[in-house]
Amino acid sequence: MASLLVMLIILGCAAYQYVKGTLVKSFAALIIAICASVVAFGYFELLADVFVSRSDKSRFLSLVPWAQPLSFLLLFVLTFAVLQTIFAQLLRKPIDLGLLPERIGRIVCGIFLGLILSGLLLTTLAMAPLPNKYPYQRFDADRPNADRPNKVLLNADGFVTGWFSMLSNSSFSGRRSFAALHPAFVDQAFLNRLQATDGVSIITSSQAIEVPTRKKKAAWLAPDGLKDSVGKPLPQKTGHNLTIVRVGMRKKALKDDGKFTLSQLRLICKERSGAKDPFVGKAKNIYPAGYLKAADRLQINKLSDQIEMSAADFEGAVRWVDFAFYVPNDFVPVLLAFKQNSIVQLPPPVPAEQAPAAAPFVGLSSCAEDVAELQPVKSAKVYGIRLATGSGFLGDLTLQINDPNHWRSSQTPRTIKPAQFDNGKISYVRAELSVEKLAEKKTEKAKPKSFKRPKKRPKKRPKKYLEESKGISRMLKPLDDYKLLSLKCNNPSTGAPLSGERLPVLIELSGLIHHPVGVIASGKVDDQDIYEVDYCSLTAEQVSDGLTIAEDGSVAQPFPDTVLLTEHAESIKAFYVLYLVKSGRNAIITAVQPAGSQTPARFKQYEGFLIK
Repeated sequence: MASLLVMLIILGCAAYQYVKGTLVKSFAALIIAICASVVAFGYFELLADVFVSRSDKSRFLSLVPWAQPLSFLLLFVLTFAVLQTIFAQLLRKPIDLGLLPERIGRIVCGIFLGLILSGLLLTTLAMAPLPNKYPYQRFDADRPNADRPNKVLLNADGFVTGWFSMLSNSSFSGRRSFAALHPAFVDQAFLNRLQATDGVSIITSSQAIEVPTRKKKAAWLAPDGLKDSVGKPLPQKTGHNLTIVRVGMRKKALKDDGKFTLSQLRLICKERSGAKDPFVGKAKNIYPAGYLKAADRLQINKLSDQIEMSAADFEGAVRWVDFAFYVPNDFVPVLLAFKQNSIVQLPPPVPAEQAPAAAPFVGLSSCAEDVAELQPVKSAKVYGIRLATGSGFLGDLTLQINDPNHWRSSQTPRTIKPAQFDNGKISYVRAELSVEKLAEKKTEKAKPKSFKRPKKRPKKRPKKYLEESKGISRMLKPLDDYKLLSLKCNNPSTGAPLSGERLPVLIELSGLIHHPVGVIASGKVDDQDIYEVDYCSLTAEQVSDGLTIAEDGSVAQPFPDTVLLTEHAESIKAFYVLYLVKSGRNAIITAVQPAGSQTPARFKQYEGFLIK
């Protein structure tokens, strides 16, 4: 459809100039169109910014996404009309240069005029928040490749933008070159609106991004040990270096950039010889390959993938995210652009040895909050299958305490003692817990109506009895300001006691390690279903010996010391590891690291586990 539109505009202009115009008028119209396009390209961002900066107070807030294309069109039409009027006043008498020059010249000028007008029209539509397939689909919506755009007939839009880029880089160059700020402008415009119809804004009302100052380091080469999100080596790109760029997303612009695609973030690079002045000359656009979701993990994304941020993702005014770009070896990153109208200058990159600590990012919208399955890890003796908290805590362990008094009498000032064995037989257990089967209700024969007695109201059970019939999950209480998590694990083999160091640990997004605070294990011993529950339920001031809280609020060393059922049980039926994580902040668990395994377990369908 776009190619047909280009052809119709070219044929229409050629036919009109041939029938109605003269060679001089046709040539003048061509020159006027070029001059008007120069004005439109040179000043449309300045005019659009006047409307965008006042969008909060404007009644036409819905027109903000159209600010740039409408400004571009307005400048071109006004300039063309003014210049055409001036030329008409100067040239009142027709000039005839002969039959053959007139006929050929009019057609040639009409063709070039149609090419310019059609290219300008397609460029205007490319800046508008239209669906990806209009005016034509330059990039595949599912897997866009910035290096392989689809082009329209005669590459009309690329012709006009390339023409102006050449002018801005040579005789018409100033302090800011269009070729340096907007390399491959048509590709940039189409990539910026890949998801425009899915609630992704193509423009920001204010400066939406920033980068660290020179001392804080904004760009550096990626470390050698970096892997993808599943632990595989990163794909190599010949002639390119993987570069990490730290981008600060500003909270005040959240309403415009809370949802964005990677195709809306551009790293503008220049050749090393011309990198001293980033605003002149010509440059090259580089789009991100992904972002760091852990210090040693790169989340690889497609350019069309959306990233969502909410106010909860910000701890301050700025949320820092480390994006990764494949930069050509002979190029240097100088600028960073976001959406249509947000751009910042980058300080020179530093070597990998001088890189700051990673700033990984996992969006809260992509985190589980109750229960999340884990990717299987079979290289460890004990590995997690599911992490849960809240209503999902110990979700499959529906046990009741047969003797709550026995449970309470087994507690000590520090903890509840685990099961003890003599010669392979139980001599003492903190609480013998067994599955309590509900008694089947007996069906009574219906009695004649004449002998039916009125129903009696059931007597309310004493409050004390209700408290004593709690399940395990309600009797395990965390410390103040902490949340309790359960990690359901595979059932480890028996024959040797399992030490606390052999239990999995939780890895937080910040790199913080959370050691276990207890274990619930069930096993078959001498035809008995025995449950070993090791857990400290004390206040922070009473914590000692087995459970140690570090200054950062995490459990500094694992508890319990050993799980004895793994040595004496004939088989292990259920195995849960318990954790305490400080609440009151948005802590994100990104992985579970089993002891003895080099591969941490990640979550299925989620990027993390959120603990509010």
